[in-house]
Amino acid sequence: MTLRPYSVTCFLLFSIGTASAESHPAWWRYASPEATALVGIQWEHLRSSPFAGAISGELSGPDGLGFPDLDCLKEARQFVISSPVLLAMAAGDFPATMVRGQALQKGLKRAVYHDVEIWVTPGKETLSLARMNDQLVLLARLKNLQDAIDRSLLEESKRGFSPLLAKAARYSKDDLWVVATSLPDVLAERFIPIDAGAEGFEGGISLASGLKLEAVFATSSAEAANQLVDKMKETLVSLPLATRGIEIRIDQNNVTLSMAISEAQLAAGLKTSTPVVAKGAPKPEAKIERVAAKPAEPQMIHIYGLDEGPRVIVMR
Repeated sequence: MTLRPYSVTCFLLFSIGTASAESHPAWWRYASPEATALVGIQWEHLRSSPFAGAISGELSGPDGLGFPDLDCLKEARQFVISSPVLLAMAAGDFPATMVRGQALQKGLKRAVYHDVEIWVTPGKETLSLARMNDQLVLLARLKNLQDAIDRSLLEESKRGFSPLLAKAARYSKDDLWVVATSLPDVLAERFIPIDAGAEGFEGGISLASGLKLEAVFATSSAEAANQLVDKMKETLVSLPLATRGIEIRIDQNNVTLSMAISEAQLAAGLKTSTPVVAKGAPKPEAKIERVAAKPAEPQMIHIYGLDEGPRVIVMR
């Protein structure tokens, strides 16, 4: 898996797995029962964050997932994406007349399948859209949209649901979350900066009062867990914000990353980090500012669960 630029790759590391006992929203069940990865994005929160351009590029940029360039999607409240059969669910406001006008303007062709209005993309790299109701649209290739609609018409006992939904429910209030049956994964790796193999992954994001993190990697053995930690240390050193007080815990075969960054630390880190620029957008003009040099603060990685006891790695 190729590591992505700092603005994208560190994003999942600024996260929190705020576990809750809540069940997942019913509309998530459109995800394929065979899904091996799920990604959730609270776009109504993230579109005004410093990471909006990077995330938007993953969804609809030249190298993105193929979201059509529709204003109604840009104003959506939440996205949930499943793979390897790529299917995205968007919750928001999608009145028929608005969707129709925007779709026609972009050259999408109208079709109807089981009384569901589908807007078929003319491009090979763009997803088509099925308007399920005023609050929900699905995005996928035409055949996959038809399959999802067919499943929705079955009795609930016959539909089948992805077991990942139960894990995802724990992160339903987070701003961005990822669950996957294994790593690497084509969808999950867009939001996970660690180039690692794992037998399972779950993690999520909260931007409330700064940035917070918890992400869990399940490995095949204690030895594999220790090897993963060694690889993480190399990656984390290159992420300036991520090494400020991050904790790595080893619990048998599981490796957990956790961290909390205050609003002040986030603001300071963004000033010294590469700015987030949407893919395709013009690069900002460089500005040079002479300021008095300040002593670099030591950056620390705390590792717990080692046989020899806790360990602190100080990076300068």
